[in-house]
This record gives sequence, structure tokens and C-alpha cells, in this order.
Amino acid sequence: MSDPRGAFERLAARVVARTGLHYYADKTDLLEMVLRRRMDARGCAGPTEYLALLSDDAAGEAEWRALESAVTIGETFFFRYAEQFHALERTILPDLLTRLRPRRAIRIWSVGCANGAEPYSLAILLHRMLRARGEADWDVEILGTDISEQALERARRAEYGAWSLRDVGASERRRWFRPAPCGRHWILRDVYRRMVRFAYGNIMDLPAGGGPGGPFDLILCRNVLLYFETARALDLVRAMAERLSPPGWLLLGHSDPIGECGAFLDMVTFAGTVAFRAAGARHGPAAPCRFVRSAAPGTAGGPRVRARAGAGAGARARAPDIVAGADAGLARAEVRALADRGALADARACCRAALAVHPLDAGLHFLSAVLAEDIGTAEDEFRRTLYLDRDHVMAHVHLARLLRDGGAAEDAGRMLRQARALLCRLPPDAPVADGNGLTVAGLSRLVGGDGVAEDGGVPGDRLPTLARGVS
Repeated sequence: MSDPRGAFERLAARVVARTGLHYYADKTDLLEMVLRRRMDARGCAGPTEYLALLSDDAAGEAEWRALESAVTIGETFFFRYAEQFHALERTILPDLLTRLRPRRAIRIWSVGCANGAEPYSLAILLHRMLRARGEADWDVEILGTDISEQALERARRAEYGAWSLRDVGASERRRWFRPAPCGRHWILRDVYRRMVRFAYGNIMDLPAGGGPGGPFDLILCRNVLLYFETARALDLVRAMAERLSPPGWLLLGHSDPIGECGAFLDMVTFAGTVAFRAAGARHGPAAPCRFVRSAAPGTAGGPRVRARAGAGAGARARAPDIVAGADAGLARAEVRALADRGALADARACCRAALAVHPLDAGLHFLSAVLAEDIGTAEDEFRRTLYLDRDHVMAHVHLARLLRDGGAAEDAGRMLRQARALLCRLPPDAPVADGNGLTVAGLSRLVGGDGVAEDGGVPGDRLPTLARGVS
């Protein structure tokens, strides 16, 4: 007698063992949703047939790469975690630029860079800071690595929609990007693109000596380690720490196991976040060094990018079916996953299908609103979110920015005051719903609360007070 459930459990266990993504060990429903999408794309009738494909000498490795892209959660957007970018602008990068001035070179590594928003955000910030110092002649190299070749392909294109630019205001979009020929998307300007290169990299290779050799002056590995067991995550942090230059800094995500790193790294506390430095690192400029490039397979200019099977109209036609039987939480996760992979049409279709089943779910309406910013219909969806949940702070904040950009300054101000009033009722260290890791205290600072002088900014314009003046 066949045992489809047993076959799926064997498949799931093999995926966790191969990728190290222990995150899925207790999220079998979410993993099953991802695996079924890959099985459909390859025409596999069930998990037994798909296991056979993964084991095939000829086709297995290519499918593993496609599956790694699918199971990797690429949630990222420009200037994500404003509190960390505040620390980068005010302390970390000024420290590095001062200490490294004798060699006038800086090396930065963005681990798990997804669609490139993180390394490009660093490029925007660093470009402004060097111009302000009158030191535009620096050798800047920002490396972004990821296990998803699909994400790396998107990163190299540097074309983004409202989903990835949801914390970037209209004026910043015009300064940092140029409009894409296709319509509402934006393409990052070349001056920033030239500062970043991308390469395939599996973080699991680091403890054995694989991956980029460094040294790096700044490493960001944010919200990657939370998918691994704690012991393995600590091994990975140790491997990254070994690749830091003497004055180097390491930034981890708010959800990563940062509390365990104090045994071998020095922790530096900032408002709303922490950073790390190598324990006992000497202070002063690093000696000149030769950057050791990754020995990852593929061409010197980057890995060969394979097209994902099943992309296109057929995949879009199946997208709503994915969430047909899912509860609202799983549906939201799937919509986010599709959007993070750049499949915005699929994400909108899934969101519509999920809303047909869960029409009163404020979280789904919020996602629908953010996705609708690309097509100019977001205001109605943000208002629906607030009709269902008057306490949804991020809906107030996003709608305030949208109204302000549209010239309705008075309405925008009212929305922002309501957001501040809601934040005052919440514990300062609590995460903000749909805030992507932002805390109540952090958002309060950014929207003029907690005693900070109001300057009319809302998320998207306050972030790059960081990059004000960039042309």
C-alpha cells in the first residue's frame, strides 16, 4: 500500500538535511505548499516521484538549485530595519571610514542578499557619506551572496516595484532610481549598481572553509540564521567572524540567536539594536589586504543562471489554487513568498483568492494594499485594512505617506497623528504588526514620537534622512 504522507515526510526531512533550514521542521504545512509548487512545475505526480528526480544523477542537482531558490525566504526591501541603518549612518560606517582612511578601501559582505535591496541600500548610504567627506576616490566593494540563483538574477537587474520600495518615499525614488520602460517599476541608477557585485553562495559551506575568504570590514547576515538550529547558527557566526578585518563589524537580524554570540564577539548596543565586533579586536586602521574572491562554481563574473521551470502563464494560472484550502496565516505567508520572489502577478492572484475565502482578514488586505502600490490602487486597500482593524499602525503609516505624496498633506498629518497615538499605547520593545521586525520604540522615533521633533517625515522619507542630498 502506498504511503503518500510518509513519502512527503521523507522528502521534507531530506530538504531540511540538505539546506540546514531547521525553520521548516515544525512548519510542514508551509514547506508542503512550496514543495507542491515545485512538483507541479516539474510534472511530478507525488513526493515519491519528486524524490526520484532529486536523486537523479543528470537532473537532480539542477532541481536542487531550483528548490533551494523556492524554499529560501527572500523577504527584503530597501533600508530594512531602520534602527540598524541609523546605527550604520551615525556610528558604524563613520568608524570604518575613519579607521580605513589610510588604505581608502572598504569591503562589505551582504550574506543572504536576496533581491539585492540590502547591498544596494548600503551603496546608496555609503555613496552619500563619501561624497559628504569629499573622498569619492575610495575602492568600494560590496559583495552580495545568496543560495537562490533566481534572486541573484533579479538583483543584477536592479529593477524594483513598490513591494521592494515600500519604505522609500517618492522623492528618494526619483533621486536613486530611474523609471523602468515597462511602467511603474524603477531601475537603480548605475552609480550605485557599480558598487555591488553578486555571486552564488551557500552559507552552509562557511564552516568548512568555503565561500568568500575576506577579510571584510562589515558583514551583514540579517534574519538568515533564524532558519537554522542554534548550534549550527553559532558555527556560522564564528565562520563569519573569522572573515572580519581587525576593525570590522558584524550585523545580525533581530530574530537571529544573537544572545549566544557574546562568548566570542564583543556586543555594541545602539538604540533599538545591537552590533558585534571581533572579541579583543585591535583599534586602528586595518592593514592593506588583497580581497579573496569566492571560489563558487560558475564563471568568474558570477554563476550561470538557470531559468526556473514552470514560470510564466501556466504558473500564474495555478497560483490561486495554492491558497484555496489554506488558513489566513498560511495564505499571507504564501503571498509574501511570491512577492519576495518577484512574482507580483502571482502574489496578487493569490491574495485575491485568499481574500475570497477570508474577506475580513486585515493582514491580507494590508498585503493587497502594498502590492497595489505598483498599479496605483493602494489607497482603497489601506482604508479597508483600517476599517477592519483601526489599530493597524503600519496601515496608518503607509497611508500617510501615500496621501502626502499625493499632495493631501492635511489628511496625511491626521493619519500620522493617529499612528503616534496608537504607538503610545504599546510596549516600547514590542514588534509592530506587519512592521518587518520594527519595534514600537523604533517606529515611534521614525514618525516623530517619543520626544523626537516632527519633520513631516513618515517611513520612506525619514529613513534616508540617511541619504538626504543624494542626487
